[in-house]
Amino acid sequence: MDKFGKWVLVLAGLGFLGFGMAIVAAPAAVLGGVGISGTPAGLVELRAFYGGLELGLAAFLLACAARPGWREPGLWSVALVNGGIAASRLLGITLSGEFTGFFAGALVWEIGFTVAAVLALRRAPRAG
Repeated sequence: MDKFGKWVLVLAGLGFLGFGMAIVAAPAAVLGGVGISGTPAGLVELRAFYGGLELGLAAFLLACAARPGWREPGLWSVALVNGGIAASRLLGITLSGEFTGFFAGALVWEIGFTVAAVLALRRAPRAG
C-alpha cells in the first residue's frame, strides 16, 4: 500500500475525529444549522450515536493508517461509509427538495473521500 492510501486514512480519520468531538461537545450547535435540535434526552442520543460513531470510526481509521496490514480494510471502510452517507444524503435532498450549504460541504467531503479511497484501493498491489 502506498503513501497515498495511508494519507487518505489519516485525513479521513482526523476529519471524523474532529466532527465527532464537536458533536459530543455541542450537538445542538453543530447540527442546529440543518434544523436538528433536541430535548435533553435527544441530545444524549445525538452525542452517543453521531458523536460516538464518528469517534469510533476515527480511531479505527487512524489505527488502519498505522498498520500496513489494516490499510486495505480501512480504505474499504472509508469508501463504503462515505459513499453510503453521500448516497443517502442525495436521496434525502431529492425526496425533500431541501438543500443547504452544509449539505454541499458534506457532499464534497463524502464524495471526495469515496473517490480518494477507491483510487487508493486501485493502486494497491494485488495478491497472486
